[in-house]
Amino acid sequence: MNALVGCVQRTAIRGRWCVSRTLRFLGLWLALAAAAHAQPAATYDDKPLAHWIAQLSAEKIEDRWQATYALGQLGPQAAAAVEPLIALLDRMPRDDEYVRGGAAWALGRIGPKAAAAVPVLMETIKSQGHLSVRRNSAAALGGVGAAAKPAVAALEAALQDKDATVRVNAAVALWQIDRHAKAIPALIEMLRQGSESAPYEAAVVLGRLGAAKTGTGSERSEVPVPVFAEAVIPALIEALRHADADVRRAAARSLAAIGPPAEAALKEVVASPDAETSRGAVEAFGWMGERALPQLIAALKKDAKSEAARVAAVRALGRLGSAAKTAESALVDAASNDPSPAVRAAAGKALGKVRGAK
Repeated sequence: MNALVGCVQRTAIRGRWCVSRTLRFLGLWLALAAAAHAQPAATYDDKPLAHWIAQLSAEKIEDRWQATYALGQLGPQAAAAVEPLIALLDRMPRDDEYVRGGAAWALGRIGPKAAAAVPVLMETIKSQGHLSVRRNSAAALGGVGAAAKPAVAALEAALQDKDATVRVNAAVALWQIDRHAKAIPALIEMLRQGSESAPYEAAVVLGRLGAAKTGTGSERSEVPVPVFAEAVIPALIEALRHADADVRRAAARSLAAIGPPAEAALKEVVASPDAETSRGAVEAFGWMGERALPQLIAALKKDAKSEAARVAAVRALGRLGSAAKTAESALVDAASNDPSPAVRAAAGKALGKVRGAK
């Protein structure tokens, strides 16, 4: 740059040659500056976007599916692939279910830049012969977001689909598109009365949406947190005693993900006479990390009714390791004096982790 300034200063003396040289230098400098700020080309598995778009036309089904997966992993960077993906989803021979499902999934991952796919996704969400296509079409419409509002009626119809995952994906999509009034009640209904995988999947996504409500996710809503919490938290607490252990664990994790809005309700149910509810509440506190140390320590009291809850508390403290140093004396007491052999054994192991024993 100093050389440029010097050359400009000598322009009047040396004439056109220096002017020309100055302009060439300036052009080169600007080009280098632009290159320094340019975004790197989109690649997946060390292959550029163009490679994966071309592979959508490969002869082998597995190669086409791999291309949809790669483009989905690239997300919004793969916007140039929207039209080829639409063509794949819309015109692929009907026996290529997973390629078509992969195309729908990739369009959803691309997000709002895939708005052109909405008309096709509105049709493929009805694809009765291909379950993967229906599931991923519902999810993709949610990924597109507000631009998919014309698909609301199709998604409302999908809430009655015979497949649990389609129903859950449709409810989430309705929430993502315009915070539809039917979305959360539909998920709660599936959590409470659903069959197959519906209760588990509903428990998981309610936690994800709840985390977004508290500002920790990417789907933050304009709906006030209390409105969401009043509906969802009681349903998740109820699910802590679900017959399916996976649903119980998912509910505990989701309550932890919702965080502060759920804490007051969880404090009340830690002392529940129902052993599963009490344990689930402690597990939820365990997934909240260090901020829940007071609740985990309180759950170790010998007069706590639930042995399972005390075991859950010491295991959670053990997972925290040295971050649970303030719980050391409570763990020592539990390891020595708790009436339950299971609690004493678990407390001994947790104490070693908190003290940093290998």
